[in-house]
Amino acid sequence: MTTRNDISQLLSLEGKHAVVTGSATGIGEGIAEIFAAAGAQVTVADRDGVGAQRVASAIGGRAVQVDLTNEKEVLDLINGMEQVDIVVNNAGSYFDVGPILDQSIDSWRRAMDNNLTTCYLVSRAAARRMIDAGNGGSIVNISSVDGLLPCMGTGYDTAKAAVIQFSRSLAVDLAPHNIRVNNIAPGHIMVETLRKMKDGEIPSLWPQKHEKTGLMNDLTKARSANIPLGHSGVPSDIGNAALFLASEAATYITGVTLPVDGGWLLV
Repeated sequence: MTTRNDISQLLSLEGKHAVVTGSATGIGEGIAEIFAAAGAQVTVADRDGVGAQRVASAIGGRAVQVDLTNEKEVLDLINGMEQVDIVVNNAGSYFDVGPILDQSIDSWRRAMDNNLTTCYLVSRAAARRMIDAGNGGSIVNISSVDGLLPCMGTGYDTAKAAVIQFSRSLAVDLAPHNIRVNNIAPGHIMVETLRKMKDGEIPSLWPQKHEKTGLMNDLTKARSANIPLGHSGVPSDIGNAALFLASEAATYITGVTLPVDGGWLLV
């Protein structure tokens, strides 16, 4: 018989070791905070070493400065953990956006490396550790609603769509080892970078001068401004979803993409 105490423990991550990539700020920071509050020992992995240390100090975790597009640095990150139970591939970048006519091949490659290759490198290294330990595990990838409906730019949208299929393929690949793989597609989440852009403190992502494009036009802008729930999300909204997918509450869930978007994809 399931008891109330059993239910209350479903979202506990006590005794689990988790790595959250790109967690020096924004959505990654929100996920790291939620995981630490749930009892996990969290490794805060980010290219921004100062930011990673700030977050790690606040949550009682461990900070690692790492270039997640560098295979050796990723191996050092994963092999340096005491154990690997949970991976959240949150690291990414939306700075290489814009219409394809304005996008250089270097920009395209950066979009793929920062948003997709990072997931591949971390997942492969972590899966090896999980398989060796024999206790299964959970991988949660963070894509975007832009991987489902085009919006931000051909390179970025394509990379995020690839993360969705990567998650599905990896879920099948690792299922025999009891490693679950799921994906979250965040909608408009108000992070510090977007706030600064909105307030004019830093330039907008989308180039002011660009070729004629169907992306970021009146239609896509109206969609982004018409969220059914009426407001943007916050990083903890993604953290709560990641906690569910990583926890015992989701032991029979693998290969799904969970939009956390306030209904953005509905309109």
